[in-house]
Amino acid sequence: MHKIFLAVIFTMIMSSKIFAQQMIPKQIGIEFTYSVFPKSPAKQNYMLSTGLVSYSKNGNYFFGLAEYGRKYYKYTSGDIPIDSFLLSIGYSFYIWGDFMRNVNLNLGIGGLVGYEQVNRGDELLYDGSKLNSTGNFIYGTNGKLSIESYLTEHLVFLANGQLRFLKNSQMVNFHSLLGVGIRYNF
Repeated sequence: MHKIFLAVIFTMIMSSKIFAQQMIPKQIGIEFTYSVFPKSPAKQNYMLSTGLVSYSKNGNYFFGLAEYGRKYYKYTSGDIPIDSFLLSIGYSFYIWGDFMRNVNLNLGIGGLVGYEQVNRGDELLYDGSKLNSTGNFIYGTNGKLSIESYLTEHLVFLANGQLRFLKNSQMVNFHSLLGVGIRYNF
């Protein structure tokens, strides 16, 4: 009887699927994201970011991202490029997920600090006009809503929307971003 019981338990264990552990506290991941500004003109306005995430309890995580962005503004017959170099640090809260946590919805809040450069640092525009300022230190805050889906036990697909407030920016103070990315959890 004892051997039959062990054989049944062994068969049940071998037939069940073993799932990877995801979002373990102190687990670290590296993230790459490509975002666009909605309603971009003919030239592509984009933001590239890369950084680290560190999971805490209940699927929440800290994030630190280095970001580069370019946005063009119309000026008479040409465009003026504005480059942003930002550091984003914050915390993301787990809102919802399926039973196995393969698909998750997170809400992140963070701070931004960086530098913004107008017209590649050149004060003189193509028509002879002169800019008052070609560079500013900028700071602000951001909110991010992201959908995260595990493709494999280590690889995560990201889709997110962000709303940002940047003080001292030559761009508008509030702007939004829509992005996709990939994260690899170690």
